[in-house]
Amino acid sequence: MADAISKPDPWLWRTRPRAPKPGTELGPLDEIELGQAKEYVFGRGTTVFSMFVVRQGGDRVYGYLNLCPHYSQPLNYRKGAFMNDDGTRIRCTMHFAEFRVEDGYGVSGAAERCWLDPVPVLVKGDTVYIATPDELDTA
Repeated sequence: MADAISKPDPWLWRTRPRAPKPGTELGPLDEIELGQAKEYVFGRGTTVFSMFVVRQGGDRVYGYLNLCPHYSQPLNYRKGAFMNDDGTRIRCTMHFAEFRVEDGYGVSGAAERCWLDPVPVLVKGDTVYIATPDELDTA
């Protein structure tokens, strides 16, 4: 998890239990409403890997671990609840900290000046994938 001083490592997510492989297909882009987010879960039980993807403007997507840097719990308390009321910020629904969509930086609340851990994602055709290191370097 990144702190206020250091930007997060875009590959740290790979060290988590049950992390999917880079290049994994997540699903159709049109399953994510504009200004909203969708959760993707791999595994089950205590070692579940949970991430979410936010869709902003057409095919711009941003992926993050579903883990609040302040609370160390999932950001959502109910399915799909990742965004503030107007869909402009990611919100931790446990204590209402908010993060910028484009880079996961904490802008208000208890996680201010902290970062969400990114999971690099991209759209190929009409499908969302976890990026590979080669794809991230060329993006």
